[in-house]
Amino acid sequence: MDQQKRKDLNLRLGNLILAISLATVPTAITYGTLSIHGLNICRDLSSKVSPSIKIKEDCDKAAWDTTKSYIILIGFFITLPTWMWFYLSMKKKDADKNKSNLVTKIRS
Repeated sequence: MDQQKRKDLNLRLGNLILAISLATVPTAITYGTLSIHGLNICRDLSSKVSPSIKIKEDCDKAAWDTTKSYIILIGFFITLPTWMWFYLSMKKKDADKNKSNLVTKIRS
């Protein structure tokens, strides 16, 4: 059973690394979209108030800081389902392979 636990751990870690690498693109897209959204809000706000330059600078800085603070959370919520999907599909494939090997042994 120790070998099975080791194989399961390797499967989980391998799929986690794969999920992290594949989740970088959607995470970057989400990060960029939120950044653009924040900067658009700042642009609209600065067009509606009179000392617009100072407000726009402060708002742009706040928008970037807010988006940066969410990058780990964004990455986590994109990576977690990807990792679980990979892990469960590989686990199922491994179980199906073991089942077919068992059937072959029984028939022999």
